[in-house]
Amino acid sequence: MARGEHAVRQAADVIVVGGGPAGAMAAMTLATRGVSTLLLDKKRFPRDKPCGGGIRYRVYRRFPELADYLRTTVAIHEIRKVRMEGPSGASVLAESDEPFYLTLRRTEFDAALLARARAVGAEVLEAVRVSDLAFSRDGVTVRSVDGRAFTASIAIAADGVNSVVARQAGLGDGFPEGALAIDTMEETDLAELAPADPETMYVAYGYRGYPGYGYVFPKRHHVDAGVGFLLSFFKAKLGGAPYEHHARFVEDARRRGVVHGRSNPKNFKAYRLPLGGPLARTYADRVLVCGDAAGFVNGYTGEGIYHAMVTGQLAGQTAADALARGQCGAAGLASYEARWRREIGRELADSLRIQRRLFARPALVDTVIRAAAADRRLCRLLARVALGEEDLRTRKLELALRFLLARFRRAPSAVRAAG
Repeated sequence: MARGEHAVRQAADVIVVGGGPAGAMAAMTLATRGVSTLLLDKKRFPRDKPCGGGIRYRVYRRFPELADYLRTTVAIHEIRKVRMEGPSGASVLAESDEPFYLTLRRTEFDAALLARARAVGAEVLEAVRVSDLAFSRDGVTVRSVDGRAFTASIAIAADGVNSVVARQAGLGDGFPEGALAIDTMEETDLAELAPADPETMYVAYGYRGYPGYGYVFPKRHHVDAGVGFLLSFFKAKLGGAPYEHHARFVEDARRRGVVHGRSNPKNFKAYRLPLGGPLARTYADRVLVCGDAAGFVNGYTGEGIYHAMVTGQLAGQTAADALARGQCGAAGLASYEARWRREIGRELADSLRIQRRLFARPALVDTVIRAAAADRRLCRLLARVALGEEDLRTRKLELALRFLLARFRRAPSAVRAAG
């Protein structure tokens, strides 16, 4: 059958485009509520996904219904120590009894969430690349590049930073260069490349004085390492092949004893990450946008898995409510924005403020880290805020006071040293 000759299929009440954490959570939420759901993804699972593979420990509390399932299906590594380093090499080690962070392989994690969505009743079609949407008074038609077409009342876009669905719905023409970072990652077996301390996550803020970061994430059987730079800075000031900068960071980390072994270029990937905050609007007639497709990524840490899961679930809830009311237009879906803003809006806004201040003044990172080295409570608070486990505005006064006291305590010793 030639392209365009496929019959239009009444697929489901809701079509979810994208099978990553956002799409899987949306499909899972809808199916659990009895909504007929079709999820389409361009890949076949399990599939690899460029990502550092870290998520905040809070995911267990936020999604208690998934906690035991994830613990038993995914090789999750708990991180209780975080070493934060500034451009000068000044560093501080934060430690906690409760894990700061969880690290995992996206190939396992995403496959587990998608399997859960299937298990609760969502239909999943893999190797379906969506090309465009068509809207009518009665619904939306999602077309694939091979000519298939599927209709539904609502479409949920969870198709990543280059979202076709968001563009087709008129919610943006892609993220501007100033709102993107170029990130690198290398997930390598511990036999080839290993962290010096498998319990410690390493983050170099303002790496080499650049507006960006480097990281080493220990995992159960692998290590994930990489660098991230604002894309505009990378193009204007750095250039070259991304792997050159990645390999330089890994070699720097090796020389300094952070890792042992060598980089394996076969495991290297570079990808774009939205770091400029969410789209101006994340809903339209019959369309909701979640995860990276909507820009739901912490602008400072680059974490997006948690936000993808949260917004995927909220999109599923909103779509189910709209269907129950028979109001699938923009007005019926507008409550989605109120929901995500209530839960993660403040964090995302604060992360952009931190990014713009610290990326523009990398030396400020050194000042903060040196203060944290003089105050263990400040050190833990900084780590928890940076990793999304504490709310910045709630802790802002305590952070400011402890920062000032720590600087005051350091000043006399600096004077004595100078004398």
